[in-house]
Amino acid sequence: YCGRTERLPQHCLSCGSADVAFLGAGTQRVEEELAEVFPSARVLRMDLDTTRAKNSYQQIIGDFEQQKTNILVGTQMVTKGLDFANVSLVGIINADSIIHYPDFRAHERAFQMFVQVSGRAGRKGKKGKVIIQTADPQQIIFDKVIRNDYLEFYDYEITQRREHGYPPFMRVIRLVVKHMDQLLAERAAILLTGELVARLGREAVLGPEAPYIFRIRNFYLQEITIKLSREHTVLKAAKADILAAINAVKDQKDYRQARFVADVDPM
Repeated sequence: YCGRTERLPQHCLSCGSADVAFLGAGTQRVEEELAEVFPSARVLRMDLDTTRAKNSYQQIIGDFEQQKTNILVGTQMVTKGLDFANVSLVGIINADSIIHYPDFRAHERAFQMFVQVSGRAGRKGKKGKVIIQTADPQQIIFDKVIRNDYLEFYDYEITQRREHGYPPFMRVIRLVVKHMDQLLAERAAILLTGELVARLGREAVLGPEAPYIFRIRNFYLQEITIKLSREHTVLKAAKADILAAINAVKDQKDYRQARFVADVDPM
């Protein structure tokens, strides 16, 4: 999470072909392709769009339980506490996007979700199958999921966090810089980063970088991550340094309309 960015490749890094297509894997697209591959099957989609109407969630679940639906496509809400008796196959599409989400808890959340959704196949004494779509089958998480070895996964994950300075060993503070002008948001974030580095040191400050969703309610966002010791005296001094750094930016005329939000140990 060093903030490094690269341009999208115009050629395949493996074979060199320029025939590169950037494709999404949203639930609607998956639903459409399944309908083409299995024209006689009834495919239903369960996501935010299809569950807005009153009782729509219960209707979708009821149809699937009563086997009026053959294939259910959904977001992570499908994995939450549902117990279907006749599920023989579960597919996890584009698992890499969950594993490589830019958050230090990404592996933990991915492992939890993969194990949870895998448990949906083969219930009630029936044998089931789970297929995980990935471009990196050697990823260590998959081995732990296949063996349902949560203790070994914990040992691996806690070692990684200790080595790289993440909770529970360090405290993480995420600073979000907001401005209605994208360029001013970027400049304010760069300036704030410099002020923070001068006070806290380069190793304590990561960023700035635009988050995955970089515009909310007409405000452009930039994020800065700060990693600190959990010692009370260190945190108290750092709080004063962070406030001083923010005020140093806000004192400049160009950035008086900027907003700054601090999130301690962000979830």
